[in-house]
Amino acid sequence: MLDIYLTDEKQHVQFQDYPGDHPVKFILNFKKIFPSVMELLLPVLPEDNDLEKMQWESNQTDFKIFQLLVSGWGVVELRLTALAQFKDKAYADKMVKSAKAKRQEYSKKHPQLKTVELDYLFLQSLHALVDGDLVEIGEKFYLPTLHNLWKNYVSQKVLNATL
Repeated sequence: MLDIYLTDEKQHVQFQDYPGDHPVKFILNFKKIFPSVMELLLPVLPEDNDLEKMQWESNQTDFKIFQLLVSGWGVVELRLTALAQFKDKAYADKMVKSAKAKRQEYSKKHPQLKTVELDYLFLQSLHALVDGDLVEIGEKFYLPTLHNLWKNYVSQKVLNATL
């Protein structure tokens, strides 16, 4: 469980909707996928440095974006698993690498983009690639859903990747 103090709300919330048993390990692994995680949740070490008592600070908006990333990655994993069944795991892995490369490309071409915007563009690129393949087996496009979930958190230009 992640114990998060929302600085703007002056309240503690507990977040349990993540895979695994150890929250610090989850955060460290998750930031490899979405580097903005370390900007959205700030670690607060307890005085005795016991990682089991680790707390986090955020504000309500950043915490909501963090939740969108966690749930968004869950959807990605489900869709990639379906794609791996339809094609194979190597094919699905190649899509992730392609989306990461596109994120790097956006980062170089548009250095003004925030890390969270690049994370969104990574998600969008990945879903677009998966949409292209899963539509063949009758799966609906996911991009409209993704746009709807993120419309209040990134600009229209980023939302539609029209940079």
